[in-house]
Amino acid sequence: MVKIFDITQKGDIISCSYTPETSDLKGYVEVDMKTHEVKSVKYSEYEYGKKMYVAHVRSKILELLSTKQSLPKEVIAVWY
Repeated sequence: MVKIFDITQKGDIISCSYTPETSDLKGYVEVDMKTHEVKSVKYSEYEYGKKMYVAHVRSKILELLSTKQSLPKEVIAVWY
């Protein structure tokens, strides 16, 4: 699980903060809306070098974009 919050859009870039699992150690991600690539990352200290949460953040952002609805301020991504 990853909590994604402070989701904003400036031009073609979606930026957000995230916290993995039950941690309060946040990271930051920027995703390009056109190319779907991660443009910038500041990893959460919780990740201990695993860096798997950014992929889930990116996937959730792309899922939100595919709905063509306005972006929420906060969302949770869950996987199993």
